[in-house]
Amino acid sequence: MITKYEVTKSLLFDGDEEEAVLKSFSLPARNIKFSDFANNNFEDLQKILTPGDFDTIIKTAGFTPGGFLNLYQGSDRLRLYYAKREDAIIVFAYGEFQPTRYKLYLEGVWIYNPGK
Repeated sequence: MITKYEVTKSLLFDGDEEEAVLKSFSLPARNIKFSDFANNNFEDLQKILTPGDFDTIIKTAGFTPGGFLNLYQGSDRLRLYYAKREDAIIVFAYGEFQPTRYKLYLEGVWIYNPGK
């Protein structure tokens, strides 16, 4: 069960992709490296969470599906990714904003307690 949501949308990175993959980001929930979320597509959360909890994340953050694959998008219409750390689910928007210019946004942090 999702018990808490923190609105923390913020731009974490704007620049060359080679720089982004080497960075570590200090977040209130945890320190996160690029590799902690790069292979975790947001849609895969449906396999981990109950349908109601997944819907709660979508609704509270205002994520919408888009593009020709109908994948969820966040800030600047970038693809969403997630990192799961203990009881926190941290969602990011990341992608190429302009040719060779990449952006990374922190979209939000949800506290997940599956036993409640």
